[in-house]
Amino acid sequence: MKVIKRITINKKLLLLFLLSIAVFSCVEEIPIEPETFEEAIVIEGSITNEEKQHQIKLSKAFKIDTTGPNPLSGASVTVAGDREYIFEESEPGIYTSTKIFSAQPGVEYQLSIQTNGEEYKSEPMQLLNNREIASINANRITYKGDDGVAITLNQESTQSDANYYRYEYSETFKFNSRFFKTSDLVIRDGIPVEVPKTKEEYTCYRTEESQDIILANTNSLSEDNVNNLLLTFINADDPKLARRYSVLVKQYVISRGAYNYYATLEELSGSDNIFSQSQPGYFSGNIENINNPDEKIIGFFDVSSVSTKRTFFSYEDFFDSEHSNPYLASYCPIESPDLPHLIELVENRNVRWFSTVPVPFGTPVFEIVPASCVDCTVFGSNEVPDFWEE
Repeated sequence: MKVIKRITINKKLLLLFLLSIAVFSCVEEIPIEPETFEEAIVIEGSITNEEKQHQIKLSKAFKIDTTGPNPLSGASVTVAGDREYIFEESEPGIYTSTKIFSAQPGVEYQLSIQTNGEEYKSEPMQLLNNREIASINANRITYKGDDGVAITLNQESTQSDANYYRYEYSETFKFNSRFFKTSDLVIRDGIPVEVPKTKEEYTCYRTEESQDIILANTNSLSEDNVNNLLLTFINADDPKLARRYSVLVKQYVISRGAYNYYATLEELSGSDNIFSQSQPGYFSGNIENINNPDEKIIGFFDVSSVSTKRTFFSYEDFFDSEHSNPYLASYCPIESPDLPHLIELVENRNVRWFSTVPVPFGTPVFEIVPASCVDCTVFGSNEVPDFWEE
């Protein structure tokens, strides 16, 4: 039967700490002793058949009572293949290839890292055959008792020697601020003045990257097809659905070793007790210190084929006007602070104008709300994405 695994991986310190301990742990239960935990290098990265600058991320995980993981800077990073590709540190711990390139079939690629007098190398990896996504579908369903929209994937129905897949997605949604206002409040010579707005603050767009890792294994099927794979479920009350929504899905054809690596992460992160009898006695990726093979290393270097597919849908495609349209700004009290406090709030851009109440023979009363209730750019961008379709 088809094996589909949905993995939620906590990339924060706790998981990395547990993984580092698990690398060479025995099967018997082991008490956690943070003071004896050694730091471990964490290597995240792959190259694909996409023509782009690729990235390798380096960090160090530390014992549970310290902050981390910490970016690992100052390393020398290269990938050897049909030529040597050099990666330079673009941000702390993030190394980006100096050249745009794509992985080619039939070429072995090997990651090399030199840092603090140590040298790390991956196993040589080759690009696997690509596989196209046939469709990304959206359907309103009830999932675990909740009303919402399910995003699912289907592959093209073709024979292929690719059996292992990993998925990522990028969500972009259009939304409105809770209140539509054409005026703003500024302070001129110590006096609040109502003025026309100079930028779009009602309609914006926000993009969020998936935090889950989703794997599919069709190795045991006679027909190598992934069908109706649930990528994500969006609750009906989620502001992502308020106006119009788009999702870009990436499908990575990965090696069996990469699949096993991520599947082991699922087992470790999903277990109530990582040191239980059911845990494996050894866990590793495909990267090692060439001078010290026993060093703890977390990570896997892979070479993947990638296919992408995008879909759009609107709020009214699934919900009628009686359904409550959700907003990102959930708390919007209308207040009328005294003049000194009003001036402070306006100058700090913590609030926006809501209305002006005339007062006979006196200074008008200005009503204000939190900036997030009127200015959508608090949550996103007012620029329409290049790929957007209405």
